Amino acid sequence: MSLVAVTALATSCSGPGETHQYDVNDLEFSMEGPLFAGPNSAQVQISIDLEDMLQDTYVEGMEVSDAVLLSATVRPNDTLGFDNINSVVLSFASDNEDVEMQEVAYKNPIDANAAMAELEIASDLDLGELMDEDRVYVVLDADLMEDYWDGNRDFKLDFTLELTIK
Repeated sequence: MSLVAVTALATSCSGPGETHQYDVNDLEFSMEGPLFAGPNSAQVQISIDLEDMLQDTYVEGMEVSDAVLLSATVRPNDTLGFDNINSVVLSFASDNEDVEMQEVAYKNPIDANAAMAELEIASDLDLGELMDEDRVYVVLDADLMEDYWDGNRDFKLDFTLELTIK
């Protein structure tokens, strides 16, 4: 598991109660084989650094009060494309056992010939507590149609969050 620091683009003036767009691009996932028919998972740990994101406007004690997933796109990062993949599910989790893992987006079915899959965002998400954690685990599940014995399956993920800072 690797720790990935990501950058954000502010979409409004910085300060408490303001919203900021947070883009994560080319997050790499490798599902290590052998893989079996059904769900197979890979995860990457990220950290949202508000001080780095807000820079001069950061004030000690600021935190994420709300977070909304705006978009998520998965791309194959191997020569197989989406061959043998029924669906994908994107989830977020943390080390805090009081904050539940949440399935945030999915694509079912996936066209085997597609170059990318734009995921459908789940409704009624409450991601503020998750995104305020020191470490966030981004989990990608791929549902395989049949066993795959010949190596790993690799994917890249792009997603955009809207963070409200207080």
